[in-house]
Amino acid sequence: MASYRSREGDITAVDTKTELTTLGSQATPGALLVPGAATRIVQIIAAIGIAPVATAKQAAIFIRLEGDGLDQESPSIMVQGAGGLVTTSGGEMYGNLVIIPVEIKAKAGAIAIFAEMAGVDLGTVTIGVTLVFQ
Repeated sequence: MASYRSREGDITAVDTKTELTTLGSQATPGALLVPGAATRIVQIIAAIGIAPVATAKQAAIFIRLEGDGLDQESPSIMVQGAGGLVTTSGGEMYGNLVIIPVEIKAKAGAIAIFAEMAGVDLGTVTIGVTLVFQ
């Protein structure tokens, strides 16, 4: 049976490693612990929202997993490519949900989820990430 662990946060600057530490109204949900009997992460679900941009820009959004709950090298996973178009009303907002099948070995311990924007600074990017364990 699958177990789910989620975190979210805002990326506010390009090329800045940002830990996702909140979960909606839970400002301090504590460490993201690998569920008791889980031995692997089988899916990553990421929801991305990008505020309207004033000029045409492009960036890539990726996540990194780190911590003693990983039983392998820390992976970096691309979750979104994004671009903004200028319109007469000031720009477009972009949002997307991606589900990525993975095979990442896990063990008892904690995992930190980091998000980063590479390319051109899009302003604030809000991202929520769920790890699916088995």
